[in-house]
Amino acid sequence: MQDDIDPPPDTTAARPARSRRGRRWAPSGALGLLIFGFGAAAGFLIAFSGLGLLEDWAGILLLVFLATLMFIGAMGLLLFLFRKPLLRRLFGLARTELESFAEPLAEVARSAVDRNPQRATEAARDLAHMALARYAWISTRRWIIGSLTALIAAMAALAGTALLFRQNQLLQDQSQLLAEQNTRIDRQITLETYTVQLAEAARNAQLVVEITAIAAELGAAVDRAMQAQGVPETGAGGRTADGAMPVLDPLQDLDLGLIMRISAASRATRPYRFLRGGIRSEDQSAILRAALERRRTDLPKTLAAMGAAFGWDEGTGAALDLVDRPASPERGQLLTALLQSGIRDTEVLGFYGLDLSYAYAPGSILPAVSAQLGQLSYADLSFGQLFECDFGGASLYSARFRKAHLRDVSFASVPGQAVKGPFQRGDVTYDTNLSGADFSGAYLLRPGFAGVNGLALQFDGAALVEADFSDASLAASTFRGAVILGSTFDGADLRSVDFDGAILVGGDALDRLVGAAAPGSFVPDRFALEPVEITAALEVEALYRVMEPEELEARVEGRGLYRVRRVKPFEE
Repeated sequence: MQDDIDPPPDTTAARPARSRRGRRWAPSGALGLLIFGFGAAAGFLIAFSGLGLLEDWAGILLLVFLATLMFIGAMGLLLFLFRKPLLRRLFGLARTELESFAEPLAEVARSAVDRNPQRATEAARDLAHMALARYAWISTRRWIIGSLTALIAAMAALAGTALLFRQNQLLQDQSQLLAEQNTRIDRQITLETYTVQLAEAARNAQLVVEITAIAAELGAAVDRAMQAQGVPETGAGGRTADGAMPVLDPLQDLDLGLIMRISAASRATRPYRFLRGGIRSEDQSAILRAALERRRTDLPKTLAAMGAAFGWDEGTGAALDLVDRPASPERGQLLTALLQSGIRDTEVLGFYGLDLSYAYAPGSILPAVSAQLGQLSYADLSFGQLFECDFGGASLYSARFRKAHLRDVSFASVPGQAVKGPFQRGDVTYDTNLSGADFSGAYLLRPGFAGVNGLALQFDGAALVEADFSDASLAASTFRGAVILGSTFDGADLRSVDFDGAILVGGDALDRLVGAAAPGSFVPDRFALEPVEITAALEVEALYRVMEPEELEARVEGRGLYRVRRVKPFEE
């Protein structure tokens, strides 16, 4: 059906009208885009500030949109159906085709030619009514179409934006759930690790029976040795009247079968990570901290000061936690059994394969033990007491002597002519391998480190008194916060050794290190000296536990104490 207002496509008069119509549609399209932008902005605003409110009132919002859309659509339909009566009532015209504009326009022209003002005025009035009627209908139709388009665009923009941010929220929730899942998976992996390590512990526990049998055989050997020496037993453990244990000679007092059993038992037990226990009785610092813990709220400053002095950390650790590296408590028990039975020279056992690597024996007492060429890598002798021991030529990679008390203990490399039997003597030198060994917080009196291979040794917070580092390889080692008294570094390799925070004797300490160390290995420009009081040295726990202020003053001999401060990096 032909629209009553639109002109026929083949009329000449319609061409300017069509051109004008194209221009008039532009504001309506811009209005739609503008409302679409408002809808998108409202969608972003609601998505950021009120997405939950939008979800709660989504039904009502949709109902309002649909009601408005239906209202405008119904109004447009009514205007279309009743356009003729409305136009007739308003303008007295029902049809406003462009062809009909020609007649009143021509009448205006004729009246002007005939000089008839009244008829020209009437014709002009009819022309104006026709133009207003046409404009009113076109404007109404544009308003209806623009409103419908704008409502649909705004609804699409609002709904699309809200759905997009709803999707992002769901993805965020999913990411959080995945993070929780990963945490639980890590926890499960940890528990699986516990299970595997505890299974290994259960396997090694079966070998404790063999170690117990070996201890019984060693006790019987002690009894035989005492009977052979004619020494009567006076108490449990085969001790003599003065309380001393006899010293067993493995070559004379142990048969080869028992030696091989000891060697086989040491190799059958394997290192593993086991559950960390509570406070160890040998760790006096931890015991002291636990005793003061209940007064934390009353004495916070005192606890903080003691924590700084003793190096306490604030970490409590997990309820279930494994030791930080594999170790073998069974090998530690075997070492204890050997020591308690009076075996001091372990070279024979080591020659036949005794392996005490990874031995876990913190707090052990080693009196005059000789373990030349022994296998003690990754062994843990922390908090132990070692007196007059000889570890020459032994493998002590990453062994731990944390907070141990060492007196006259030799780690020096052994010349081939001085090695103990049954190892073969020769012209070679048996080097002691100490790379990675940890002496943090230990007290070392007259220790021997001559000629050792000691890459990255740790002496942090230790007290070294009359230590001998002659010709030792100490590259990348650390003496942070240590106290070094009367020690020698003649020919020592001090490349990248860190003395930051260490306390030395004399204002010429750096110059003496330069003159004593291997040529070019020590760079004094990296450090500076600051004078400190004797009390500063006694604040180091390793020295405070052992040395009195008077003894320290005697060792300083009036030359003063100086703290080293590193002023340049090692790698520039």
